[in-house]
Amino acid sequence: MAPLVNDERTLIMANAARLLGDAKLLADHNRFASAFALAVLGVEEIGKVILDIWETGKSLPKPKIRKSSHLRKQSAVGSVLLASFAVKECSGIIEAPITDELVEGVARAFHDSLEGRFLGHIATGAFEKTKHLAMYRDEWLTSASLNADQFVKSDVTGILEFARSAVAAFDDARIMRTGRAIYETNS
Repeated sequence: MAPLVNDERTLIMANAARLLGDAKLLADHNRFASAFALAVLGVEEIGKVILDIWETGKSLPKPKIRKSSHLRKQSAVGSVLLASFAVKECSGIIEAPITDELVEGVARAFHDSLEGRFLGHIATGAFEKTKHLAMYRDEWLTSASLNADQFVKSDVTGILEFARSAVAAFDDARIMRTGRAIYETNS
């Protein structure tokens, strides 16, 4: 992926804000499945910017397992969310410099957090499949245990909160560095 210029990042973030705003509007009118799908698309736009920020410093290594661009963008957001949680939980406790060993230890330690479970859902493809369940009525999806009528407002508000947290992390170099390490560990 060719690096984006700041103007392109701004346009992508504006598109993410539009998608997330539309998702909130739909959720406010009890259209939860469509709102969920739009919220996920907004998260993917945020992930696109995160990946670009990481690529600007030093190229990301080639993944061991080929993933779709949707999964890579979702994983970038999930990694930043887990990093935000980890840095917050460790602030004040750890006064030593953040080393690569510490980053790896933190990544393992927070695997079971809400953010860690979210990242796990992304890694297994469950998040992507849920997005499809919210939008499509395909034969391969009919055997799934979830259908569009089963989405609730908290499904959408959770994704919207994750999106806000990911964007808030952009300006914190520790979180972005830790997020990148988590992303590379999961690639």
